[in-house]
Amino acid sequence: MVIKITIIFGSMTKIGANIKKIRTTKGLSQQAFAELFALTRGNISSYEENRAEPRIETVIQIANYFCIPLNQFITETLSIHEILKYKGDKLIEDENHIINIHLRQVPFINDAIYMKCCYQELSFNDWPSFPKLILPEVNHHHMLALSFNPNIAHHESLPHYQMNDVLIFEEVTRQNIHLCHHKIGLFISDREIMIGLYEIKEEKMELVLNDFKSEKFEFNSSQQFWKLFALYQHVK
Repeated sequence: MVIKITIIFGSMTKIGANIKKIRTTKGLSQQAFAELFALTRGNISSYEENRAEPRIETVIQIANYFCIPLNQFITETLSIHEILKYKGDKLIEDENHIINIHLRQVPFINDAIYMKCCYQELSFNDWPSFPKLILPEVNHHHMLALSFNPNIAHHESLPHYQMNDVLIFEEVTRQNIHLCHHKIGLFISDREIMIGLYEIKEEKMELVLNDFKSEKFEFNSSQQFWKLFALYQHVK
């Protein structure tokens, strides 16, 4: 079977020309191309000059890497347009990037948890009892997810959030407090939760709900202050 494949390659192959076309289109030297597939520069040179044929395993590996149909890679002369269309190496880079993203479990106050807290079956700070959302780890701040519920006290100028929209908050720290002014924030204590706007009043940061209700921010407070980091909108 191996001998038969070699004979077929010898009579109709376009592999050498296609390797050179792919390599030059992608801006790769013979050495760089060779290293992608554990080959030598001499191997690539001999393939491109039709002095040798790569092993079938190598042919399949190259075709798969660049997402080029195997039959087309072997029997047709690829155009630059076709090579750029497949973008297989870009897909592999994106896949590797996704694999390397660190994920974290973020406490999630959904509607059920919100009601339990309202009935004092839980406190709003009882994070270990909350369900978790799995989100990318984008910084080292503590994160908290909240399913928007219009019954939660909130500032009248907030965007028109819908039920099931998920708001992602990050904890306010000395590193990000300068970004809070006029931004949406969350206040949590054992028995209270509200969504407001951060304002600087008398050189102090406050989370304002309305003209009658606000909370002064303090770093050493047992109460929790958060600022909006991201929004996941529910689309019907």
